[in-house]
Amino acid sequence: MIGFETVASPVGLIIGIVCGLIPLGVGLRYGHVKAGVWGFIACAVSGFACGFLGGLPMILMATAVVFSYAYVNKQDPFTSRQSLEEVNFEETTAEYVIRQFAAFGRTLRAMGIGLVRNKGGFIGFLGIMFFAIMSIFGPLVVEYEGSPRMDRRESPQSMTLFQLPSNEFPLGLDWQGRSILSHIVYGGQTLIVTSVQAGLMATLVAVLFGSLAALLGGFVDQILSAFSNFILTIPQFPLLLVLASILTFTSNFMLAVLLAALSWPTLMRAVRAQVLSLRERDYVEAAITLDLGLYHIIVREVFPNMVSYIAINFIFAIRAAMYALVGLVILGMVPLREPDWGIMIWNAQSRGAFYNPNAMMMAFAPIVAIALFQLSLILFTRSLEEIFNPRLRRGL
Repeated sequence: MIGFETVASPVGLIIGIVCGLIPLGVGLRYGHVKAGVWGFIACAVSGFACGFLGGLPMILMATAVVFSYAYVNKQDPFTSRQSLEEVNFEETTAEYVIRQFAAFGRTLRAMGIGLVRNKGGFIGFLGIMFFAIMSIFGPLVVEYEGSPRMDRRESPQSMTLFQLPSNEFPLGLDWQGRSILSHIVYGGQTLIVTSVQAGLMATLVAVLFGSLAALLGGFVDQILSAFSNFILTIPQFPLLLVLASILTFTSNFMLAVLLAALSWPTLMRAVRAQVLSLRERDYVEAAITLDLGLYHIIVREVFPNMVSYIAINFIFAIRAAMYALVGLVILGMVPLREPDWGIMIWNAQSRGAFYNPNAMMMAFAPIVAIALFQLSLILFTRSLEEIFNPRLRRGL
């Protein structure tokens, strides 16, 4: 779909530039040109990378950060320099929106400082960004080689196309004479996107079911707990193998749905226990007494106190989904569609690359790429507690 790609494109650059005009205009309007320019650059890069998927969220974040520098709360006599008698506690809808944007921007700035302060977590963040940039912008500079290149044999008498890394081919050639580097650049996107989709769906389902079970209790709690216990008793990966042998997956999204459907119960039980604990807090009991509604209690009272725990488990859900996907591909239980890091390992296994010194990079490169991405995820979790926990952000 035009404008919703996950690979850099000229259309995405135009979208990003148009999106960037909003924070730039806000910065010029309030005299914070530097913040507005950085917001414009952030929107342009995000739009260039992912079109509307990157540009639209970045508009909100960049504009909020600009407002956080420019906004002065007129209701606060300490910031507005007005006496208490002169303070007007009435505000228009526009003033309310700006105040909310400014609060969101201050939160983003504090989260950024918390991310940089934790060195290990920041290294993990840089690792994640490296793989994202490689998958999104790499196709602009590296051409994908999907067809065999028989002309790259070292000599006419050579019986193999495998080659070790060289100046021309930094990661060498695979069994068809294709550049391994091109498959590393192009092969990570499908695996990463599918893993993120599976992790996101599993986390959303677990948080929703866990919160409903704990807050509603009674029959709802019994049904959801029994259902989660039933799924937990089934070995996940063997069940995946059986389902993969019966079903034909025509899209990676459906495979992500299957992974999410089997991986949510563990987090659901943990969320249920957390919500049961938070339910006894005074502010939650007050919200229940005031009959503020289930949506308000979950979103405004319970979720903010569990967001760091949920974010960390979301990272681990991505990690588990990626391992499951690679395992299914290596065992040949899902359709093999290049390029993909898992398929590279499968080809290395089926073509005897593990026993050929000249073919070592064909197996070694995707394994290292997956391991480094997983390591980046684990390191990044070290910063999530500081990013989402307001108590740890005090004094920043």
